[in-house]
Amino acid sequence: MHTQCPHCQTIFSVTAAHLNIAQGHVRCSHCRHIFNASNHLLKQVPNQTTAKQLQVDEKPTTYQEDDVPELLQEDIYEPPRGRSWKSFFFLSFIVILLAGTLTVQVIWFWQPDRILQHPQIRPWLDRFCYTLLCTLPTTRNLESFYMQNNLAQVHPDIDKAIQFEATFVNSAFFPQPYPELQLTFEDFNGNSLAQRRFKPAEYLSQPPIKNQEMRPNASVHIKLDLADMDKVIEGDNIAAGYHFEFF
Repeated sequence: MHTQCPHCQTIFSVTAAHLNIAQGHVRCSHCRHIFNASNHLLKQVPNQTTAKQLQVDEKPTTYQEDDVPELLQEDIYEPPRGRSWKSFFFLSFIVILLAGTLTVQVIWFWQPDRILQHPQIRPWLDRFCYTLLCTLPTTRNLESFYMQNNLAQVHPDIDKAIQFEATFVNSAFFPQPYPELQLTFEDFNGNSLAQRRFKPAEYLSQPPIKNQEMRPNASVHIKLDLADMDKVIEGDNIAAGYHFEFF
């Protein structure tokens, strides 16, 4: 049989012979509380067990002191105690670390450029890959390209042609592939009259090497000749507005 201390909930194993001693009164060796073991018998015991000492209560008046033995019992359950502050902070740190790792993984899966282009994270990734001789995935931010100056005019030597010169800059703090440049001429109502799109190999004086990227804060000067632009030219002037886009 098993009895449970009503004060600290510690469980002890007992026999019928033990309950006959001192009229069933015992002293809990865990909290020193005196209780009647017969009134606190259990039908089922939890799985967690350990060993504790069960002492029978001080002798009643009808018994001699030698009739109150000390009994060492087995299969005794001790209720779990509260965790320490160190365990709490350690578990909290593990939870925060795992949550942060999961967040980074989600962002990397859906929007890896947000990590690769982060001004605080990117330098650490560069150092890490430099040490391990690895290569970071290509990342792009078209908004970091901007035109420093540009000029479109009727070509002085070619009939019905326009000469376009411009300089654009990569203002990002990381290298990125050379963009494609699209030039669109429009009338005053915003309707497209002519459109040209140029790849890096077409507007660079020297075609870029495979996987070559534009360095941070680097600038590129381009000079393009646009033929068959009779819809845009009126006399010696360009009778239309234009704008450019990066792709």
